[in-house]
Amino acid sequence: MPLLFYFGINSAINYGIYSNQNVDLGQLDVLILGDSHPQKSINPEFLSNAKNISQLAEPYVLSYWKLKKILEFHHPDTLILGFAPHNIAEFNDLKFSKEKWAPEMFRRSYPIENFEEIENKISIDYKSYYKTLWKQIAFYPKSNHQNYIGQYSTNESSDVSDWKKIIRRHYYWDDKQLGVSELSILYLDSIVNISKQNKITLVLVNTPVHENYANKIPKDVKLKFEKLKYKYKDQAMIFDFNKKHNYPDTYFFNSDHLNEKGAKQFTFRLKSFIRE
Repeated sequence: MPLLFYFGINSAINYGIYSNQNVDLGQLDVLILGDSHPQKSINPEFLSNAKNISQLAEPYVLSYWKLKKILEFHHPDTLILGFAPHNIAEFNDLKFSKEKWAPEMFRRSYPIENFEEIENKISIDYKSYYKTLWKQIAFYPKSNHQNYIGQYSTNESSDVSDWKKIIRRHYYWDDKQLGVSELSILYLDSIVNISKQNKITLVLVNTPVHENYANKIPKDVKLKFEKLKYKYKDQAMIFDFNKKHNYPDTYFFNSDHLNEKGAKQFTFRLKSFIRE
C-alpha cells in the first residue's frame, strides 16, 4: 500500500509538471520539423534563429501534436517540414502498434498525445502505452518531460549500399507491399492548415535520397506524392530536391540520409530557395 501511494504521488506530480510545462526554444524564427530526413539534412546553424527539433521515424501525427504545443509559446515566421514519399506511406500507421516503434513513440508523445483523435483510424497498443507511461512518471518527479524535442544530428561516414533494406522498411511489412496512409495525409493537411491560421510560411522539403533508393519507391506512393505537391502548391513553398539535383555518393550517410558534407550543401541550397 505505501508503495502504491508513492507511485501515485509521483504520477500526480509529474502530470502536473508536464501539463503546465513551457516549451522554451529561445529566439525562434525558423522551426524545422519532421523525421530523420530533415534531422540529418538541414543544419540550423546556417539559418537565422532556427531550431531543428526533428526526430527519428516521426510520423505526421506526432509532428502535428508537437507543433500545436510549441505554438502555445512561440510564433516562428517559417516552418520547414520534411515532405517525402515515405512520409505518406502506410508503415507510419504501424508506429503506435508495433513493438518495433511503439514504445519510443509513446515515450515521446505521452505529454502531448490525443489518441482519441486517431484510435478509430489505426491500431494503438494501449498496453504498451500505459507501461511506457508508468516508467516515465511513476518512479520519481522529473523536471523535463519534453522527450518530443529533437535536434540536428549528422554523421561523417558514407555507405549507400543499404537501399534495399531501407525500401523494405518504408514500403513493406511481412513481405507485403503497403500502400498510402490516409491518416498521415490527414495530419499533413492539419499542419498545412495550422500554419496558414498562424500566418507561418510553410516550406515542404523533400531531402536528397540516393538514386537507387528513389528508383524503387512504389509507383502508387509516388503518384500520390505528386498529387499532394500539386494540392499544396498554393499553400506552401515546395522544394523537391530530388527533381532537380543529384548528389554524389560521398554526400550521403546512407541511401536515404545525407552526411555532414551533404547536409551543409543542402542547407545552403534550401536557404537560397527560400530567399528567392
